[in-house]
Amino acid sequence: MGMWRKAKAAGPERDLARTLAVLITLVDQGVRAQPNAEETIAECCRPGAPPADVARRGGRIVSEYARLHLEAMDLGCPEGSLQQRVAELLLWHAVTVESCIRLAFSKHWSPDAQRRGHSHSGLGDHARTLRESRVALRMWLDELQSA
Repeated sequence: MGMWRKAKAAGPERDLARTLAVLITLVDQGVRAQPNAEETIAECCRPGAPPADVARRGGRIVSEYARLHLEAMDLGCPEGSLQQRVAELLLWHAVTVESCIRLAFSKHWSPDAQRRGHSHSGLGDHARTLRESRVALRMWLDELQSA
């Protein structure tokens, strides 16, 4: 009977460990996409008309971050948790890239007008925070697995 209780108690920890492992994988994918996202943002901000392929590449990046966000949310993120923060950061990445694409390819901008470009700080602190969250998730998972 004592073994049964131990196995039952380990169930929630095992589930949390699986959730953290999946979340780490999602964060890894998001971090790997950051250089492409930063480059797309920079291309959208340059003076002159942006090449059409910027919109296509940017659209794929937005879709990837949106997918990662939805997968993170599907893991069941408790309110105020690190898991929820990671999901929010992934969504923020998608929204940032999409906003830059919308500015660069605005329907209100005339192709005949001189485009001076605009400034944007890229993914900024949110990119660093996503990278740091990977470390925190890994430490949390390691602690669970060693207990």
